[in-house]
Amino acid sequence: KQWYQRRVAITAGGGDDGKVKVWSTETGFCYVTFNEHTAGVTDVHFRKTGNVALSASLDGTVRAFDLYRYRNFRTMTCPTPVQFSCVSCDASGEIVAAGTTDTFQVCTWNMQTGRLLELLSGHEGPVTSLVFTQGMLVSSSWDKTARIWDTFQRKGTTDKLTLSSDCTAVVSRPDGAQIAVATLNSEITFYDLKLSTRVGTIEGHNDLWGGRSKYDLISAAAQKRNRCFTSLSYSADGAVILAGGRSKYICIYNVDQTVLIKRFEVSRNLSYDAMLQFLHSDNYTDQGALDLMDTDAYEHGDELPLPGVTKGDFSKRRINPQINVHSVQFCPTGTSWSAATTEGLLTFSLDNTLTFDPIDLDTDVTPQHMRAAVQGDELLKAVVISLRLNTATYVREVLEAIKPDQIHYIVLALPLHHVIALLSFIVELLSSSNHLHFYTLWVSGILTTHGPALKKSSSQTMSTLNGLISGLTAQTRTLSTLCDSNQYFLDVILTLGKLENDGKENCGEIEVF
Repeated sequence: KQWYQRRVAITAGGGDDGKVKVWSTETGFCYVTFNEHTAGVTDVHFRKTGNVALSASLDGTVRAFDLYRYRNFRTMTCPTPVQFSCVSCDASGEIVAAGTTDTFQVCTWNMQTGRLLELLSGHEGPVTSLVFTQGMLVSSSWDKTARIWDTFQRKGTTDKLTLSSDCTAVVSRPDGAQIAVATLNSEITFYDLKLSTRVGTIEGHNDLWGGRSKYDLISAAAQKRNRCFTSLSYSADGAVILAGGRSKYICIYNVDQTVLIKRFEVSRNLSYDAMLQFLHSDNYTDQGALDLMDTDAYEHGDELPLPGVTKGDFSKRRINPQINVHSVQFCPTGTSWSAATTEGLLTFSLDNTLTFDPIDLDTDVTPQHMRAAVQGDELLKAVVISLRLNTATYVREVLEAIKPDQIHYIVLALPLHHVIALLSFIVELLSSSNHLHFYTLWVSGILTTHGPALKKSSSQTMSTLNGLISGLTAQTRTLSTLCDSNQYFLDVILTLGKLENDGKENCGEIEVF
């Protein structure tokens, strides 16, 4: 399992070895490992503030890890031994919820004290996923239902959504108005949370199909029914949803139109099982598949191992792991996403700098006209042309030709759709340009002038604003470290200068007398 932190470019994940690891998505290195769990980790979740990571495990504990001091500061358990399958945290970060696989309950704790608040009963199967949204808790289970709980008023379950098959995952849209539920029959069902009505369904049988295992004893057509989604994630604007599961493919769907946008293949390594599209009929005999027969014992004169015996030659890999996608998660900025697979933790990024995608292009929208507008002091026209060219190089050239006292008038005259595009370019330039104060003036002018309008169109600007927060936080961290270091150097230089001046005055007095 893995999860993105909102403010810093890091990813956390847990595995069957009981360890929780934290990676930097910029470098790809793991810089901290927590090994307090004694059994496999089933789910990982970040607190909204970004300084705490929560993990659920089969050892019957939910642990909270401090990402500043790198320690396990809270351990939450139940009165009776249980195995946890999922964990989630509310927006305030004070309520923690975890679902169980054996008692079919949802446990809630207080984060500050670690005290057990309530045991929510009602499911008749293992709880597979949890999500907090609009002050409510939504849970999915193998009993073909998704339940909505009012945890703050303690009214128990307020609504029950009945699905066509066992539920494997549930996720909420960032604005909290919609939830998506994945089921065992390869379907993703969308519900309006306020009305509890179904608003759309995606059938993913054909999208997930591909790759047959050597252990399959059924036909390829029947194999489609064994594929399903086990993890879902909305994008920052809620327009698309990311889905992965028991397949080598990860699918991205448009939510409104419920159509497939793109399908990613996570690996082409044939050493994994379920990679081949078709199985060769010559490899099958009356006794079964040749790959499942142990022929090494006959070649070396040894006896065949008994069924169920796992000890033997550990230097040989007898069973190839089957390729699967265990978890998927969008980055809060919407520019990248990660997937925890059999191949490893994979990160896919959207590189906007390599794409030339102009908008409203006509004969007057050219770099020559843009530079002519700058030379003729038609700065607003030059900014609009650079934004219509949709190239970061041209936007940077025009912006840096504008004086700081002219920024307010340019921003005031720009239309809202150009303001959103300009803000996205400034987010990129904050991390690459040396003119940090200049671009913060642009950000201040945009937010001051168009703040209410940007708030109304939050669904379109959410990823840009999240990127802006991340960029400013990174620059603040870098500058604060540099300023703290320079402060001591300046104190030393001033002290040495003062001592040198005092020495010269003393020498001058000695010469006079």
